[in-house]
Amino acid sequence: MKLKRIFLSFILFALALSSCTGTADNSAPDDTTAADQEPPVTPAPAEETSPPPPPEPIIYTKDTYPKPVFGSDVGYNLKLSDFVSNPVLWGTPMLRESGAYFEVRFDKNGSWDFEVTEKSIEYHKLGEHVSYRPAAHAAEWGYSITHLDGLIDGAGMEIKTGFAGEDAPKTRQEAVEKIWDYLQRQYIKGADHPWESINGHYPWHHYAGEAGFDVLGSEIGENINNYQWHIALTRGAARQYQTPWTMDFSNWHGPSVGDWNDVPTWGIYSNPDGGHSMSLMERSYLMSYMAGADCTVAEGGSLMCFTKNIVDVHYELSPYGEVCRKINAFITANPDIGLGYTPFGIVLDYYHGSYPGFERKAFHHFPYDAGDNMTWRLINMIWPGGWEVMEKKEVGTMVNGPYGDLFDVMLQNASQEVLNSYPVLILTGSLVPSNEEITRYVEYVNQGGTLILNTVYLQYFPSDFGDNENVIVYGEEDYNISELGEILLAQIERFVPFTFSTDIQYLINVKNGSLLVTLINNDGVRKHHDMTPAVIDESKFRDVIVTYTGNLALKSVADIYNGQDVSLDRTAASITIPAGGMAVLEFKFD
Repeated sequence: MKLKRIFLSFILFALALSSCTGTADNSAPDDTTAADQEPPVTPAPAEETSPPPPPEPIIYTKDTYPKPVFGSDVGYNLKLSDFVSNPVLWGTPMLRESGAYFEVRFDKNGSWDFEVTEKSIEYHKLGEHVSYRPAAHAAEWGYSITHLDGLIDGAGMEIKTGFAGEDAPKTRQEAVEKIWDYLQRQYIKGADHPWESINGHYPWHHYAGEAGFDVLGSEIGENINNYQWHIALTRGAARQYQTPWTMDFSNWHGPSVGDWNDVPTWGIYSNPDGGHSMSLMERSYLMSYMAGADCTVAEGGSLMCFTKNIVDVHYELSPYGEVCRKINAFITANPDIGLGYTPFGIVLDYYHGSYPGFERKAFHHFPYDAGDNMTWRLINMIWPGGWEVMEKKEVGTMVNGPYGDLFDVMLQNASQEVLNSYPVLILTGSLVPSNEEITRYVEYVNQGGTLILNTVYLQYFPSDFGDNENVIVYGEEDYNISELGEILLAQIERFVPFTFSTDIQYLINVKNGSLLVTLINNDGVRKHHDMTPAVIDESKFRDVIVTYTGNLALKSVADIYNGQDVSLDRTAASITIPAGGMAVLEFKFD
């Protein structure tokens, strides 16, 4: 606890000096995040240069964001529509017509020549440096509303959250209302749409959707808890509220960040061995893109992608830059990855306010009740060890497991259309459905959906509801999930046309003609925040056999990410994934 208090003191000092204003102008990172906020930049002496004016991207509004177009499935044996009942809904709006992209955020800090930096990003093909994201945004608001009341941010503005002291919410309902009020006062302040929420740490993404935000995003990296959980929250919210969604990776890790500048951009906090491992960064970027993020962001990328060595009028790439180039090359070469296949919808109670922190308190104020603990156990079962990752050397940030990344998260008030798009729904938490919501869940079951219910929820439904063949009732006692693991595995066997020989992180994408299986081995790489190199245990490789269990004729399997050898025996594809390694297997049927 002493170390945690030291970290918290560091956080409060650093974040008090960081900007919390609701603007985004491609300048210094003002969306610094929680558990270890980034210290203020100390600009190094440098010859002044004038950054070139960036081209003007087209910024859409919520009603005009383009939607993806899915081609005809005529002539295909494997059809997208066989897996996804509502592709139009699951294919969330896009920030730009040309589809998903990788963004190297262009920050004007430190001793860099901005014109050379811009040209170097383009020359090395690292990604977009002009953002298509909204200018009006709420960054890291989950942390600021719970920790910064009364403090002065980097712009000299006093933060008034209405969430602490005598103003603290007295009920969960009031907490949600105060969140909405805070988002408007602190960040939006009457700004025209579109608005972007960039939440981190706190799994409150849906509350920004409820408040009318046009783009929903999540920051990962830093000391943020499990990234797969944040993907499920952000994608689920984007599908519920029909918005584009983004993922932003921050290389900050405790009080350190990766920096290859000969004049450290962040002073004593900068170091080539600072921040997160390159392995974790690459795994995060690949996961974000394959999960369906419309924009994957390298936060502070223009400051970390290079060394100061100039080769042929361009900056030399740093190890961070090499990862960005690899990811952008993959995204550019594979613009059509279909839709992320998530047959399971986790339905949270509207006022869940989840976050364990150093002690389990919903909305940072209310001790967990039995429903809250049920949700905690459910998420910990799917992504074990992910609720608290501080001081764990990146363990828990991304995890292997038997359940896969097959889940989206929604609130209990999701529309009938959203509910019906998921083959399986799992209710969790202190959920008390309204009459209208009960009608939706009954209709969901009647139209063929599978509803997994703990015994505690039966009281809200008709007396014979549990007898319906599409309703799975479990629980020796209320809120107990000890039986749920086996139920999920049985439903995975029913709805997922693959088996996996070992625990591994996997994602599945569906498009006409092929299935994509992303394999990520999260074992064997450890990185402390103390500016020491990552430690890789090569013995933690995984020999994985992915077996297709469907009834279509399989034509070929290939790794389209690293080009690793894949051995195919009828429908079983074998591949070795090294410690911290990745592969994207394309199973072609047409």
